Amino acid sequence: MTFYRIISLKERTVLIVTCCIAIFTAVRCFNEQQNIRSITVKQQCEITNRTYLVLPDQVTINDSFISARATDVQTGERVILAYFAKNYQEVQKISKISSVMRWTVSGNKCPLEPATNFNQFDSQRYYWQFHIYNQVKCKQLRVVNNYQSGLIQRCHVLRAKLYTYFSYFPHPLASYCQQLILGMKNDQSAEMMENVKRLGLLHLFCISGMHVVLITDCLRKGLVRAHFNREDIEWLLIISLPIYLIIGGGSISLIRAVIMAEMNLIQRVTGLSSLDGWAMSLLGGLLFDPWLLLTLGGQLSYLLSFALQVISNTIRSYRQSLLLNLVSLPSVLAFVYEIHLLTFICSFLIIPFFSEIIFPAVIISALLSKWLPLFPLLVNYLLKEFEWLLGELSNWPGLIRFGKPSAIIIWVLFIVTLLIIDHYRLRSLLFLGGLYAIAFITVHVPLYGEVTFVDIGQGDSVIIRYPFSNRVELIDTGGKLLFGKRPARTKRDYATKTSINYLKSCGVSKIDTIYLSHHDLDHIGYLTSVLQNFKVKQLVVPKGMEKQHSWIRLIPVNCQQIPQILPVVAGNKLSCSNLYVLHPFDKSEGKNEDSMVLAGVFGQLKFMFMGDLDRQGERNIMHRNPDLKIDVLKLGHHGSKTSSDPQFIRQLLPRIGIISAGRQNRYGHPNQETLITLSKNNVKPVSTQRYGMIRYRYYGSSYHWQTKLKGDEYGWMLPRLNNK
Repeated sequence: MTFYRIISLKERTVLIVTCCIAIFTAVRCFNEQQNIRSITVKQQCEITNRTYLVLPDQVTINDSFISARATDVQTGERVILAYFAKNYQEVQKISKISSVMRWTVSGNKCPLEPATNFNQFDSQRYYWQFHIYNQVKCKQLRVVNNYQSGLIQRCHVLRAKLYTYFSYFPHPLASYCQQLILGMKNDQSAEMMENVKRLGLLHLFCISGMHVVLITDCLRKGLVRAHFNREDIEWLLIISLPIYLIIGGGSISLIRAVIMAEMNLIQRVTGLSSLDGWAMSLLGGLLFDPWLLLTLGGQLSYLLSFALQVISNTIRSYRQSLLLNLVSLPSVLAFVYEIHLLTFICSFLIIPFFSEIIFPAVIISALLSKWLPLFPLLVNYLLKEFEWLLGELSNWPGLIRFGKPSAIIIWVLFIVTLLIIDHYRLRSLLFLGGLYAIAFITVHVPLYGEVTFVDIGQGDSVIIRYPFSNRVELIDTGGKLLFGKRPARTKRDYATKTSINYLKSCGVSKIDTIYLSHHDLDHIGYLTSVLQNFKVKQLVVPKGMEKQHSWIRLIPVNCQQIPQILPVVAGNKLSCSNLYVLHPFDKSEGKNEDSMVLAGVFGQLKFMFMGDLDRQGERNIMHRNPDLKIDVLKLGHHGSKTSSDPQFIRQLLPRIGIISAGRQNRYGHPNQETLITLSKNNVKPVSTQRYGMIRYRYYGSSYHWQTKLKGDEYGWMLPRLNNK
């Protein structure tokens, strides 16, 4: 449609420019793909005494784990350095350095790891936009600071020093200064950002056009009072904006805002309109990052700024706010999966308050704190009240877990919304509302059912959804054994990024049953997070385990619904569920040998889920059920040789053996003996460590299997036997 419109204009210049831009964009994207193929290492390789240049604002410290974006001094390649500090003094030494550093490292260089679950955040693609394709896992690290730096590096040094300076401000003012001025986040603002995300106001805390306009206005007024003439002021702003682009973190929204501001400043020379400035900023952004429009930040930044350019000034402010929310909604659903009914009201009321009061107050506090010591305290009190208000509003009912519509539906919603901007009518809004209703139904009432094995590391978690989402079940939640180590300082666990995120993308807000096979943390450790994010009707446990306080403490006081705890033994079956219990036979203690074993038919295939049951338990099941046959076996104990007894496998005659195991786990799972047993019995092993999330979907008599990975993405870190 766009090309037809361009051709119909019959403007030769427009057509030539369009063709040149199209060719240039194609060449740029092709070049990026070539960089990915040529720069990414194919196998893990060892490096010794390699020197990297590290900017102080590119270092992240989480307890003993230190990571940094760095540049190879010899080749200029950008990489991620990852290092576990040996002691607290080493962490303190690096955290106090605010100058450009040289890190001499020895370790293993390997590719960035892609997302392994459907709809999971992909850190590999995230770092591609910074032209980073590899990582170095450091074993030895030597840091040298006070390296002579140029202008760009001095800007990074200034950014790091400002971050440290702002950290001495009272909380939450410190977090606001760091985030709104420098574009840097910290752990203290995590709860507030979660509330902001729920209300759909995330763009307020991303440095963008509003922030740049206000900062340039402040600079302009200051230069006028310093008796600079208009022309000098404009040139000083043109020079200073690229510097702030570095100090502000160089985010996608900031790049767009700075380019548009530059275009406005030189508008008299170029004769560009504001819409031309928007187009130039898009071209400049794509030149820097071809992945620009595949991220939520890139889509929101350019969509909202485009909508502001084309929405008529005659439209009232509340209608303008409504249209802006509608423009952003398809992208929000594609990445966040949730929308709050208060989003429109909050946008209409809070954005003006934020831009006119909160943001200027934060800027003034940052600039004048030494001369007006009481003013930051007053602003800090205002911010506390503002955060309290956001927290209260986010807890109000109205959060809709919409789920992630298909790409086709997202495109339809997006195109119809853009058409409505030009033809704002009540009928148009009703038609768009009907499309969203259809999208909601397609997500929440799927015709198919599914059995999904989550790649949750060295743990177990299986999601079962029945056709039309009549019932949702979870077998184990996954978790992590700590071995005496305290967990890293983070608000989120791995389930939040994997199984919980996947369920949200499916529009799931309620889980009917969670089966907990036994009390080991690698199977039930993430129960707390699941109960905080979903309403759960009941927890099913092996009989005897319901009295153990060691796992009951995982049920949080702030869970959405207090679940019923139901103990079971072999022969029990829940109503409305396809699963029935094969083990344990009597009251038990919830150990590995007491694992709850489940079986059930889904579509045309019969599944069996073993927990961590040992060989003796398998033989007991075999003797009690001599005619038992299955199609898909979820292997016990992550493929350990303590499970998967050869006699047991021969009797069941499964066609597929699912193995849930972490990559490079300390136990060497799956064990070679187990894999040989499967091979001798013609059982195809499918492992989460090789294929990521494994999904079986069925509809009537038809079904298909799908895996997130092709199988070779992690070949560089898997044992050789697993690669065959």
